[in-house]
Amino acid sequence: MQVLKCINNNVVSCRDENGREWIAMGRGLGFALRAGDELDDTKVEKRFRMETPDDARRLTDLFSTLPAQQIELCSVIVDRATQDLGRKLSPSVYLTLTDHICFAIDRLRSGTTFQNTLLAEVRTFYPREYTVGKYALELLARELDVHFPDDEAASIALHLVNAEYENSISDTLRITQTLHDILTTLEGWPHLRLDTESRFYDEFTVQLKFLVLRAFAGDIPPRGDERFVASVRQCYPDEFRCAQQIVEGLERRTRNTLAPEEQAYLAAILHRTCRLV
Repeated sequence: MQVLKCINNNVVSCRDENGREWIAMGRGLGFALRAGDELDDTKVEKRFRMETPDDARRLTDLFSTLPAQQIELCSVIVDRATQDLGRKLSPSVYLTLTDHICFAIDRLRSGTTFQNTLLAEVRTFYPREYTVGKYALELLARELDVHFPDDEAASIALHLVNAEYENSISDTLRITQTLHDILTTLEGWPHLRLDTESRFYDEFTVQLKFLVLRAFAGDIPPRGDERFVASVRQCYPDEFRCAQQIVEGLERRTRNTLAPEEQAYLAAILHRTCRLV
């Protein structure tokens, strides 16, 4: 590959034989290289392509202004996320997560912190991403002596969620806020108390998360067995009414109509996860 620009000693922008632009990373990879030189592939530890030329330019501009150690640590965090989440992440995560973390480091060192009001929801609905966020905080504390509160682990987790589902950060925040509002709705049904110790609790959080994702995406499954809906309505009337309130709120927010089975499935999992009081 031909070197386009040495961003720093460890990061190089280059072009392959098909004219596609890549970002290549490796210790000492860019040392003494100039534009037009051939890249030594044996020194490349990682390479990736941004999705658009504009993203490639933004990433090059960003990396050229940041400390090399911070860029490398963000790359380590992405590697850990890819491994632990078992999903392919959008290459844009190198841009968005690095920008976020490096700005957060500057903000923390200047004495400015902020509270992530969705911390509880991130821990509940994105536990694996949150765990990677906690790893990131431990890594940054060990390598850079910067010590973030747990709120930052949640913020990192949300950027990972973006990269998994290829949402914008605004979409992810809107979805997570919706999950928060649903839990608030459940608090309005005091005789349906979520049992976080229930063996069905994890299933509940997963089902609810993907219900919200489907609603925002307009991915509405075809209608199924209406007898199932009628059976749930008859057997679990309180849970069915609670699920109805949740689904109607989702429909108003997303402007998408959900199938009746969605309400019935939600009512059924509520029955298994809530303690009647």
